[in-house]
Amino acid sequence: METNQPTRLNAMQQYMLRLFERELPASQEAEIKQLLASYFSRLVDDEIDALVSERGITAEQLEKDAAVHRRTPYNPKR
Repeated sequence: METNQPTRLNAMQQYMLRLFERELPASQEAEIKQLLASYFSRLVDDEIDALVSERGITAEQLEKDAAVHRRTPYNPKR
């Protein structure tokens, strides 16, 4: 049985809350969201590049795998 205990905020979360205590214009909120999305997107891209390099995956292999249909067919039995 899981209990719902409150989670403490880590140092970065506390810093971000202090940083954004004041009200921001919608344009600044949008810009900050875009900056964060770009940052995390770059992290994902870097990780994918490292995996591709580490495993020796070629562009041809990626193209071939992208065309493969791996979904389980939907088969309702009702």
